[in-house]
Amino acid sequence: MIERLRNIEPVDLTTFTNELKEEIVARVSDKIPHLESSLAVAELTVALHYLLNTPEDLLIWDVGHQGYVHKALTGRMKALGTQRTKDGISGFLKRDESPYDFFGAGHASTSLSVLTGACIADAASGRERKRVAVIGDGSMTGGQSFEALNHLATLAGDALVVLNDNDGSIDPTVGALHESNSYSGYIQSLGWEYSYLETGNDVLALLDALKTVINRGGKQVLHIRTTKPQLKKSKSYQPGTTFQWWAAEQMRSILKSNNKLRVFSPAMFASSGFGPLRAEFPEQFIDTGINEPHTVTAAAGMAAAGGQACVHIYSTFLQRAMDQVIHDIALQNLPVIFLVDRAGLVGADGPTHHGVFDAGFLSDVPNATVWNPRNGDELQAMMAEAFSTQNLLEGPLFIRYPKAKTVCGTAENFESKKWISRQGSNSLLLSTGALSVWVESSVFDHLHVGQVKPLPQDLAQILKDYTNVLVLEEGIGTGGFFGAVAGLIADEDLEVKLVKRKISDKFTNHGNRHELLKELGLIP
Repeated sequence: MIERLRNIEPVDLTTFTNELKEEIVARVSDKIPHLESSLAVAELTVALHYLLNTPEDLLIWDVGHQGYVHKALTGRMKALGTQRTKDGISGFLKRDESPYDFFGAGHASTSLSVLTGACIADAASGRERKRVAVIGDGSMTGGQSFEALNHLATLAGDALVVLNDNDGSIDPTVGALHESNSYSGYIQSLGWEYSYLETGNDVLALLDALKTVINRGGKQVLHIRTTKPQLKKSKSYQPGTTFQWWAAEQMRSILKSNNKLRVFSPAMFASSGFGPLRAEFPEQFIDTGINEPHTVTAAAGMAAAGGQACVHIYSTFLQRAMDQVIHDIALQNLPVIFLVDRAGLVGADGPTHHGVFDAGFLSDVPNATVWNPRNGDELQAMMAEAFSTQNLLEGPLFIRYPKAKTVCGTAENFESKKWISRQGSNSLLLSTGALSVWVESSVFDHLHVGQVKPLPQDLAQILKDYTNVLVLEEGIGTGGFFGAVAGLIADEDLEVKLVKRKISDKFTNHGNRHELLKELGLIP
């Protein structure tokens, strides 16, 4: 389709783009926000591929969630119905999927750093080509985008940044840069030339603006305004069926009795189920924009000042703030509570979003406490316990829960461990988190461990009664819950055969969460 596009007369591009959008909508039925983001930049995508000699010229997309039109133009139109399903194409960009996907994406604010590296590589090799990065106004709130703009301005060579401004990412864009609409002064202060186009959904106007800035050369930022179409959303989960719903309900109860608590999030309230709460308690929710390190240290500062701080963050984005977790919170014994959403396999979003790494690195953080609820009941009990005793904490507390359905019937007290079944076996199954529900009918004795750091004090005594111990964990590597149990067995010199069942040492692709868990041997 890319060759067909480049043979079209400019006057026919509007019709071509509209027909392209219609076909994409007909093929794509899931993940409406990603489809809306893609359609919002349809004209920009067409104009860029029309002008650039991709893949020889570089086209870099920030995040990559807006890449459906890009995929359609670059030979993947027929595969668009399979995106985000097992063995289908990715919902983001992947280098091994197409030569047109110069750089894999999934997390925000990285595109300008990628552009920087590409400019350095081309200068070193003497390669002449056009280099363009597309970044949204939401991603521009991320500190990494500033770092890259600041650095790239000092380098030789041409570079074009297209700032796609549609007032939001997952949550509405926040911050002084956006609210004061001061992009021009900000960008020019860093040594870039700035241009603005109000009609970013007009393909012919885009062609003219892009030609102008490309021909001008040097360091260029083209700021365009685009509008997302409002498509009919697919039916969401019914109330009371997911960990996210029960977390929000418990948080509502907590906030009603505690007006001093502040909940920080790096632009993820809406997708986490906390959107309605933010509207109900606007003073108690702090949206920092896409700034994970800043979010964590801001919460640390509040705790240091005697305030009560909570950080809501996806597991995959917590990775971006590990220095702050270690240095700014744990080292200083600050009592910050983390609600770690999307812990474990997330399903359709795939390897860029699976929350399988934090369990390992949190297990090595001194002064940290880590809890993994098995269902909605235990999640609510953990939250109630954590926030009622937050002033007694001597370090951060992490409550990790998956993007998954769950049940919640009767309130229960939080216990560090809970027997699921005792069959009189000489083999013990140790599980943690939501996996404990999947294997409740095990023929082994089965102990769910909700508190994985530190381990329950009497766990060593329990292990002495068994010959074989199988540890089941939705994490990767040798750390985490398994590593803690292995360390306990070694420290206590127990004569126990230890077997692990975890995610193997590789990146897990996208697909249905249940399918992935089964394929990895984590559930029967």
